[in-house]
Amino acid sequence: MYATGLAGVAGVLAPSVLMGSVWPPLHARCMAATALSLSVALVQARRTLDPATLHMPLLALGCWLLSTVALTWIGGGVLSLLHGVIAALGGFALALAPIEGDTPAPAQHPDRSWRSFAVLALLVALPLLIAPRGMVPYWPWRLSAPLVAQYASMFLAWGVAAWLVSRERRRYVRMPMVWGLLAWAAGVLLTSLWHLSAFRLHSPPAWLWFAAFAATSTMAAHHVWPTGGWHPRRLLGP
Repeated sequence: MYATGLAGVAGVLAPSVLMGSVWPPLHARCMAATALSLSVALVQARRTLDPATLHMPLLALGCWLLSTVALTWIGGGVLSLLHGVIAALGGFALALAPIEGDTPAPAQHPDRSWRSFAVLALLVALPLLIAPRGMVPYWPWRLSAPLVAQYASMFLAWGVAAWLVSRERRRYVRMPMVWGLLAWAAGVLLTSLWHLSAFRLHSPPAWLWFAAFAATSTMAAHHVWPTGGWHPRRLLGP
């Protein structure tokens, strides 16, 4: 948890820390925002003092880390020591995800907004996973195919997380992931605005990128503060 958070902070403040000059600053900060948002979800889950809240953040973290390593391996990359550590952390997170004694509490009516977001995120992840080279011309900014493929892991992790959130009835179990989704969407949006000059603003994908993350940030903020209040007691209430 702390390693993920430190990596996220370091990547946001100093993008050259992540993969040096191999990753462009915009890409490095987007990946760092993902790491930081998952750390936010884990911190919020630990604050509830209920192990059941750790299930979704650990599952999302495991999906992200393992799919990142899998994509690197499929692309012909060498499984270095760093990738081995990442894979081990991802496997460890997935192994811890099933919380012993946690009784599922499915919602009577799944949240349509998060379910729709999950479906869209997974649909975006699919072409990025299968044909990243074909997605390069449509990407909002200039990026190589191996780096474009890494966004499949990002959308896969948060798509799975949003699907679980949509089916969970207990607010205090949902809220850590909602906080994480808010941190992720807002972080990527702010990073994108920071590097606005890198975007192909004459193309529709760039505008779709900003609209999607602005909408996700707004939706997550609405779930965090459903009535506009911000008192801490309301954030993780039942």
